[in-house]
Amino acid sequence: MPLFAMMSPVRPVAATPALLSLTCAVLVGSCASAPRNPVLDKYPAGVSGRTTILYYDVDGRTFEALRADMRRLGPKVDGTTFIGETRSPMRWTWRTESRSSTSCSISDVTVSVNAQITLPRWTPPPDTEPGLADEWKRFLAALETHEAGHKDISAKAGQDIIDRLRGLSGLCSQLGTRANDLARVIADRARDQQAAYDAATRHGLTQGAAFGAGRFTSLTFRLLAGPRPGTIRGSLPVSLEQAWSAMPAAFAATQLAINATDSSAHAVGDSITVRGTIGTVPVSEIVDCSTPFARPNPDSVAVALFLTARLEAGQPSGTSVTNTVQAVARPSDAAPIACRSRGVLERRLLEALRNQLVR
Repeated sequence: MPLFAMMSPVRPVAATPALLSLTCAVLVGSCASAPRNPVLDKYPAGVSGRTTILYYDVDGRTFEALRADMRRLGPKVDGTTFIGETRSPMRWTWRTESRSSTSCSISDVTVSVNAQITLPRWTPPPDTEPGLADEWKRFLAALETHEAGHKDISAKAGQDIIDRLRGLSGLCSQLGTRANDLARVIADRARDQQAAYDAATRHGLTQGAAFGAGRFTSLTFRLLAGPRPGTIRGSLPVSLEQAWSAMPAAFAATQLAINATDSSAHAVGDSITVRGTIGTVPVSEIVDCSTPFARPNPDSVAVALFLTARLEAGQPSGTSVTNTVQAVARPSDAAPIACRSRGVLERRLLEALRNQLVR
């Protein structure tokens, strides 16, 4: 879900700001009745920050019941249900001081970030399944760490705005526009960093935000909740069980390996970091990592990829498959950059799955 980060643009005194919003998705999240996690309230010096936690109540005595309740009651974003959502509106102001009849400078730059994080709340009933309360507590701490990371990106952007605008000088008639433009560049960069953070952490999964992961020794967690850019859909003239059993061989034929499984959702995934090629295919043919601020060559930097395949029973028979790739480039001298899939890897996996089923 996910998570929303929302930033409002720089606003000088007596100026009317426009609204900029940026959204990134968090797939899994939870909250329990527990002491407040201090990471949620940590803000850099100079940034005025406040975090408000909003809860929706869930019930359940078993792992599956709790998971189902969170999926059913979680926030709805663009038609997709998520379990947690974060909004972090940011506002900035400054004072303009005259240095001469035409020259001015900026001082007293202030930035405020008011984060709102929506999470489920659960009170363990007396007959709770053994181990459920401990897993909830573990999951909560991991999720809050992930959510705090999104809040921190907004807060860091606020600090960058303060550092960039403090002492800025120029023609009085142009200074306000120049300052706003600089701040918007920082806000836009933060938007890209939010997406890159989700891709790099697999929406918190690498940070332990997978409900039930502490219960099992095998790696099982909820995968992508919905389609993303580059998503490829297809149909298979076989039962769900037949398609599911053929999935490991299809991954292997695509030079991938399943390292994440959600059996209840019939979803599997593989996460790899590549440089240059995947097999014989250049990475640049698989993802596009260009942004308004950077255009790294995907063939020359490390790129983390997470491929998800999800199966659903079709009507009146057969099975539908949805393949999605998330990717993030990791230049050695810059922040991670979210990449867009070109759909190549998703198509290869779909074709490999079809080949396995006609044998």
